[in-house]
Amino acid sequence: MHNDRTAQDATRLLVAFSTNHPEARMVRPHGTDRPFTPTWADAEQAGLDRVRRDTAMGWLVDENMLEREEEAEKPLGPGEGFYSEYGSVFRITAPGRELLEKAWERRPE
Repeated sequence: MHNDRTAQDATRLLVAFSTNHPEARMVRPHGTDRPFTPTWADAEQAGLDRVRRDTAMGWLVDENMLEREEEAEKPLGPGEGFYSEYGSVFRITAPGRELLEKAWERRPE
């Protein structure tokens, strides 16, 4: 069972993805639809350790905010990114974009 902390962690992680990965950024009026590979810097920016990052990733996938893409053609080397049980290449879905928009609206200028 996921709790509010997990949802907050997941939202912060999603914001970090959209900040750090040009392919994950929203372009108005249509969101981009390109896959990206998360990195450890995303989790660090969101203030998450490994356990909380994995839980947040699980929440994003379970809640259909992220969808897993095919695995990367070139496997990641140490420090390049992270691999989880959910995979290593993702795409932000329409519900994920809605959550992202709400998160950006709540952020102070």
